[in-house]
Amino acid sequence: MDIILKGKRPILDLPYFGRQSRFFEFFDKCVTPLMSENGIYAETNSGSNSNIFMFAKKGYKVIANDISLYSNSIAKAVMSDEIPKSDLLRNNAIDNYKSSYIDRAALFAGLIELYGYNPMIPKNIENELREKIDKYKNHLKKISNQGVRAYKIYNDDLFEYLKKLRKENINVDVMFMDFAWPWRDGTKTDEYDTTANVFSKILDSKVNEIQIWDKNNVIDNVIKAVNEAKKVSKYVLLSNQSSNYPTPEILEVALLKSGIHYEERHTMLTDAEYEDNLGKENFFREYLYVIKGNVSE
Repeated sequence: MDIILKGKRPILDLPYFGRQSRFFEFFDKCVTPLMSENGIYAETNSGSNSNIFMFAKKGYKVIANDISLYSNSIAKAVMSDEIPKSDLLRNNAIDNYKSSYIDRAALFAGLIELYGYNPMIPKNIENELREKIDKYKNHLKKISNQGVRAYKIYNDDLFEYLKKLRKENINVDVMFMDFAWPWRDGTKTDEYDTTANVFSKILDSKVNEIQIWDKNNVIDNVIKAVNEAKKVSKYVLLSNQSSNYPTPEILEVALLKSGIHYEERHTMLTDAEYEDNLGKENFFREYLYVIKGNVSE
């Protein structure tokens, strides 16, 4: 399948670097034929949660995961009724945004919109920031009130997440895999460092520093991740873009040399995500590899 689509704003619309909401119609065409009745759709890195929310809205049982505290806050804000465990209060402006996942996700979204991907802990919540936070709180509340809920939500390193699924005897129809791919020159994307590490520090959350992949380790990690995902999946869907490293050609050779054969390769030519200055070329190609997992039909 090779189609061209213009990006549309998603229903769940928060600033999140590298979000793939513009691909939902394309992904839906690829995912739906692989899903069984009452099957499970899962992701290793849910990011903005825009797509997994849409699959949940369609009625699928979904499992969201992301090591990023921002991503996890979005997922729990709109697809669960969970309340955060109490954090240590620091008597600063952030304390007022720790009591709910809607507050946390809205805080992070407001910081990104106002300061970009280099936010610092504000000493005071000034009116401009407060207005942005309130805007996202209202947006998240409206989404949450739709009553769409995930089957499970995790906040784990992707390898720990896959191990946990095996330990809990959870098998899925589709495991969708997208990563914090390096830039085309092989350097890591610092914006993911913000959503993964900086935001954890803002909330004083005690987590190990999350490693962002670069040219030196991305291929080995992808191969390892795909092989682990196959153990709990009927199908693994691996997503990559032509604007990333490795290029599709390098990635495909690495997969084949590692004994990973894809059954289909879907491609989509798309425009950059509605002029939000993500640093992409105006047009680039999405690649989606369908890999048979070890779980029988």
